[in-house]
Amino acid sequence: MKRYIGTLAVAAMLSCVIPACTPESSTKELGPLPTASFTATPLSTNPNRVVVTSTTQGGFIWKWNVSDGTTATGAFDTLHFSKAGEYTVQLTVFTKGGYATTAQKINIANNAPTKDLLNATDWTILNTGGTQTTITNTNGSINFSNTGNTNGAIFQKVTVKAHTPYTLVANIKGAGATNSWLEVYCDTVPPVQGKDYGGKKFIAMNTWSGCGTIPFDGNIAEIGCDGDGKGKNGYMEFSQAGNVWILIKGGSSGGTLGTGGMTLSGIQFLEEQ
Repeated sequence: MKRYIGTLAVAAMLSCVIPACTPESSTKELGPLPTASFTATPLSTNPNRVVVTSTTQGGFIWKWNVSDGTTATGAFDTLHFSKAGEYTVQLTVFTKGGYATTAQKINIANNAPTKDLLNATDWTILNTGGTQTTITNTNGSINFSNTGNTNGAIFQKVTVKAHTPYTLVANIKGAGATNSWLEVYCDTVPPVQGKDYGGKKFIAMNTWSGCGTIPFDGNIAEIGCDGDGKGKNGYMEFSQAGNVWILIKGGSSGGTLGTGGMTLSGIQFLEEQ
C-alpha cells in the first residue's frame, strides 16, 4: 500500500485585487520502510575497539545503544570495550520512509591491556579556600569526612596521549550523606592552592542529583549520577597529548558526608596499551 503526505496551499484572498482563487493540493509519496543493518568489525591492531557502520540505505539519523550503557550517533563509529564479555549493539536508523531497529551481539575475548598511571601515595591535598574537608590516605584508601559545611580536594598529575582510551576505576563506599558531593575531575586545568577547583567534572556522587543519600558501595564510574562521564563506565579520550590533573573533591553545604564519610579505594587511571 502506498502512503502519501498531503499538502494544502491556500492563497490569501485580497479584496478587489484577486477576484477569486481556489485551494491547490499536492501529494508526495513517502519512501519504502527501511530495513536496518550494520557491520561490526574489530580493529586489526586492537580487537577491543570495534568499528560499527550502518549499511541501511537512505539513512539520515543513526542512534547506537550498547548493552553496557554507552551510546553513539552517526553513520559509523568506533566502540570501545575494555572488558571481555558479550555485548549487544543496537542500531536505530531513520529514513524518509520511517525508522527501523536491529541488533547484533559482539563478543570481546580479552580485557584490554592497560597501565595504571596513578601512584597510591602521590596525592597532594588541595586547600580550596574555605573550611577544609578532612582527607586521609591509608595505603591508597582515601577517606573524605566532615561534621558540617566543608570543601577540599586531592590531586595527581599524569601525562596522557592523544586519542588513546583511558578508564577511571575507583570503588566508593559510604553510609549515606546529606547535601554533599564527591567529584572526580580529569582536566588539563592545573589546581591552585587556596582556590576552589572549577575544571571539567567527569563523574560524581551528588545528593542533589539523586545518588549518595543511602548506603552505597560500588564503582563510582558506574553508580555516580553527575558529570560528563555519566553513563560512560569510566571511559574517556583526550584530543591532545599533555598533562592532565586527576582531582577528587568532596564536601557538604547544609549537610554532612555521612557517618564515616565517603571512602575511595582501588583508584586507577588506566591507559590502554
